[in-house]
Amino acid sequence: MIAFVKGKVVETDENLVVIDNNGLGMNVIASNETVYEANSKIGQEISLYTYLAVREDAISLYGFHSKEERNMFKKLILVSGIGPKVAIGILSGITPTDLAVAIYSQDVSKLTSIKGLGKKTAERIIVELKEKVDKADTKNLGQVSSRYSSNRETDDAVFALVALGLGKQEAVDLVASVYEDGDKAEEIITKSLKNMGGSR
Repeated sequence: MIAFVKGKVVETDENLVVIDNNGLGMNVIASNETVYEANSKIGQEISLYTYLAVREDAISLYGFHSKEERNMFKKLILVSGIGPKVAIGILSGITPTDLAVAIYSQDVSKLTSIKGLGKKTAERIIVELKEKVDKADTKNLGQVSSRYSSNRETDDAVFALVALGLGKQEAVDLVASVYEDGDKAEEIITKSLKNMGGSR
């Protein structure tokens, strides 16, 4: 597998970055965000993490500006019915972090707001990736604080806040300060973010 490609950005197009790698022009399929990053560096050197997709009729190279984006791409293509091109389309409509939050909170409406993503596919993404994303993003979190009664909703909220870049303890403190009995994860996340904004 090609882990990354490094070279000069020659040009960009819709979901495509052309890189000059030692005189070899490489077509790298990429999300809108990665294309945007590459477009700002036309004529300059760039390094993209990659995934090589091999099929009987084609070999395609997919590029990502961050490991997080590539990791989410690799999770998406594990979902039944989602291939590399569809995964790139999804990542063109939502950041990896926002996608993780949507999966954590089972936010079908957030996923269906992505162009071309229907309700059934959105629900399948949540069902098939929720546990995989949890494991990937929480394996180093350790024990959740006992300051509040841990349950599925509060745990999901903590996971989502950590995915947004907060420290574990900060996320736990925020959730503990806003949680009320019966709150769903999405409500806890929303209140936490508002509380965080007001305290900074």
